[in-house]
Amino acid sequence: MPPNSEYLRRENVALAYALALAGMAAFTPVFAAGKIADGLLPVIVLVWLRFLGGALTIVCFGTIRRVPIFSQVSPLWKLHLMRAFCGIGGLACTIYAASILPLADATAIGLTKGIIAIALAGLILKELITGRHWLSGGLCAIGAYLVVRSVGSSDGLSTFALDGVVAALMAAVFMACEALIMRYIAQRENTVTILAYVNVFASVLLTVPVIWIIREQQIPLSSLWAFAWLGPVAIIGQSLNISAYRRAGAATLAPIYYSSVVLAAAFAYLVWGEVPSPVAAVGAGLIVLGGLVLSCPLPVRKMQRSNGG
Repeated sequence: MPPNSEYLRRENVALAYALALAGMAAFTPVFAAGKIADGLLPVIVLVWLRFLGGALTIVCFGTIRRVPIFSQVSPLWKLHLMRAFCGIGGLACTIYAASILPLADATAIGLTKGIIAIALAGLILKELITGRHWLSGGLCAIGAYLVVRSVGSSDGLSTFALDGVVAALMAAVFMACEALIMRYIAQRENTVTILAYVNVFASVLLTVPVIWIIREQQIPLSSLWAFAWLGPVAIIGQSLNISAYRRAGAATLAPIYYSSVVLAAAFAYLVWGEVPSPVAAVGAGLIVLGGLVLSCPLPVRKMQRSNGG
């Protein structure tokens, strides 16, 4: 299925970065839901609430806007289903990792998805991967590593829970795959349809096991309502991410998502009073530098064009 000109946007890296940052800001409390819940709800229930709330939000929005979401089956329904599986896996692993590790640690480890997305974008989507992509990704990876070391320096990295680290790495793989799928479908279908399919598919897949868990553990309705905000907030974040992928490739956007560790650190400071160390500040600076390497134009290239003209 070729790209639809209706959903294509002119390449605009700066705007794509701004949209991606806003989307990450919306998702920061969603990823921290396990730490916020503090054992009140199992991870799978939190994931279900996020997708169920998202499905209800986007279907209601589509109905009000009279968008024919399910008037005919999407020709990309298999990709939507694949993305739903990736979304469930990525969110579950992220929430679980963040409930065990410090939020900045879990986020930083998950940032390996950027390197994975760059490699997959070149292999699968055949996007042009330049030296700037690798330089940007390398700077961001070093910065993320410094943040992880700084957060764990007081107790030592050996105290990190192995299952939390593995979960964060698995989340990176799931989210890298989801990013490639999102890049493909974002240029072929409208935002409401994209969000409706993934949220409905994911919530339906989880409904039966989650209802069984709720009944077995006798989880009160008040606990479920306390996290009803997950769905609407995630829909806002997804809408912003889709808009970003319409304006820049997956490889181009991958490095900027390293900034999520900065957002996570800021959120952790505001909510739990965590103060970043000087090493963490250096790491954050490298993450920002990695984004600037890719977004700023090369003066050498401009000079070559002018000389050639």
